[in-house]
Amino acid sequence: MSSHYNAVGFFIAYSVKLFTGVLALYISKYSYDELYEIRLRLNRPAVLKTKSGTVKLRHDSGRYYIVTKEDIDRVVGVSSGFSVYSVTEELVSGYLRYEKGVRIGAVGEGVVEGGRLISLKSVSSLLIRLPHEIKGIGDRVKAQAKGAKNILVISPPGCGKTTLLRDLARAYSKECQTLIIDERGELAALSDGVPCLDVGECDVVANVPKIIAYENCVRAMSPELIVTDEIFKRGEIEAVKDIVRAGVRVFASVHASGADDLTGDFKLLKETFDCHVVLSDKPSVGHIEKIDLRGEN
Repeated sequence: MSSHYNAVGFFIAYSVKLFTGVLALYISKYSYDELYEIRLRLNRPAVLKTKSGTVKLRHDSGRYYIVTKEDIDRVVGVSSGFSVYSVTEELVSGYLRYEKGVRIGAVGEGVVEGGRLISLKSVSSLLIRLPHEIKGIGDRVKAQAKGAKNILVISPPGCGKTTLLRDLARAYSKECQTLIIDERGELAALSDGVPCLDVGECDVVANVPKIIAYENCVRAMSPELIVTDEIFKRGEIEAVKDIVRAGVRVFASVHASGADDLTGDFKLLKETFDCHVVLSDKPSVGHIEKIDLRGEN
């Protein structure tokens, strides 16, 4: 983890704050380095994604630990500062931000008006994702992608896209003016304006929608390279194309198993990015399966 903070100390404090009782005790048995995700489903076993694989938490007796409403309410309460109303917009988008780049996915029973989701009446499932750093992975990609201008990181969820993008930002910031657009606070994890994770010599825009940040930051900060998180919407695809056309390099990510799965609007990404890096979580999260320069097979 980054020298910006003590990961072990943070994890102990984090476990105590987000969880209570037996659940906190069981989760704290795992070190930060070996734990990637904590999944809580109401009235179902708590599930951890670890370096060694997926684990369902058990009591000493062998029975599964079953997630309670109090467990879920505790996480939502702490992560929202015990003001759920203040994070309604985030919940509607399906996630909550927490400290040091921790992101919490949240789903449940929604309230819809006029065909639009306006709030969650109750939360029934949470996915708590812990940020990790793999120093040097960005340098490895940089060495193998010489000559590439725009890099697209491709993988299914939970395979290390954000981890790679973060280290790419750190590696490339040594030689060009690099701007991170951190819409969901996972890449740099700003705390009072200071990155908690090592992103090198980058400028960081956090918690601002990508499309707004693209337009404003190209004019205001004159970046040579923009590093951003997952491209998800048609408007984001068009914005990236405009930035590249303006002569600014872009590193970004997208959910897919490979470049061939980019269809429809997302097919445009194959033309825009001249380097595709495909990741998997086998044998471990962050494994580089393929680096495809200029879409060559």
